[in-house]
Amino acid sequence: MNAMRAILLSVVGLMVAGGAMAEDRLLGMVEPVKAKKAYRVAYASADMNADFWLGMAYGVTDEAKEAGVNIVRITSAGGYGKVAEQIGQLEQLGALDLDAVILSSAAFDGYDKVVERLTAKGTKVIVLGTPIGSPKASLGIMQNEGGIGQSIGSYICGQNPKATVITLPGPAGSAWNKLRFDGFKEATAKCPGVKLVGNTFAGNIAIEDGQRQAADLLTKYPNADYIYAVAGIFSVGVAQQARRMKSHAKIVTGTLTRRTVELIKDGSMAMVVSEPAIVFGRAAVQYTVRLLNGDDLPKMVPGIMPYPVALIPNVALTAANVDKHDINKYDLPPEGWRPAQLQ
Repeated sequence: MNAMRAILLSVVGLMVAGGAMAEDRLLGMVEPVKAKKAYRVAYASADMNADFWLGMAYGVTDEAKEAGVNIVRITSAGGYGKVAEQIGQLEQLGALDLDAVILSSAAFDGYDKVVERLTAKGTKVIVLGTPIGSPKASLGIMQNEGGIGQSIGSYICGQNPKATVITLPGPAGSAWNKLRFDGFKEATAKCPGVKLVGNTFAGNIAIEDGQRQAADLLTKYPNADYIYAVAGIFSVGVAQQARRMKSHAKIVTGTLTRRTVELIKDGSMAMVVSEPAIVFGRAAVQYTVRLLNGDDLPKMVPGIMPYPVALIPNVALTAANVDKHDINKYDLPPEGWRPAQLQ
């Protein structure tokens, strides 16, 4: 984990200004290819009850149509930490004669044996978004979590180098949010006047978790200037609670939801890093097809995980540039969309 953290924190050039990336559906990640045959692929997700997870599923299913891939089944473990549930689902997928499984995991540890059983049957495992420690996975599609944290921390330093910041870093036991918080702390450490309070991994990332944790810490630190809220709908809950308590603290976070743009525009959220969920899903399908076709795998970074990783570019958004970013193309599925293959 320490080596992974060092490499992720050192990778540069993955944060782009809104609208600066070429206007293609894969944000310049990889040239799209067609499958040489109708590969049978399943997608196992940690969850399906938030915009980010639905966005990844939409990217997977829509890109599969473009590439000529058959997504035979989609599963949801029901949330972070539901490792036993997800392993049971993966065991069931192992009976479907699959060419590949795209896996967004419910935790970092616990997947070695089930991945080994899948690969022993000839099924490739592609890790999407949330990493696992298994060396049997073929490749991963991830993002520079440390870099996201660093960009958020650097933003605070630039705005108020003496800020008091409530930190809500998300659930315990998952790697992505720990790496992100490590990057955030590393950036804010360069501004010795910044004071971080909270700093405890807890709960999940539901809207109710954000509301509850924000209420507790705003009661203790009513004069906080910023709240670092780890991601997604959790941060929306934090913003709602801050407004209820008439706090002047601004939210800094990652991941767009349907409510995020409004919260940026009304000043509740000062800075949000887009984690383009649809692009994640599309890239996972394209790299899966390339792997199964025997094509080249461009832009893979070794040494981050026990398998090579391709890193998705992120976009830092504020009120100044949020209107230039096409959230419906890169981040959010059509409203009300659910995957037909979900079981």
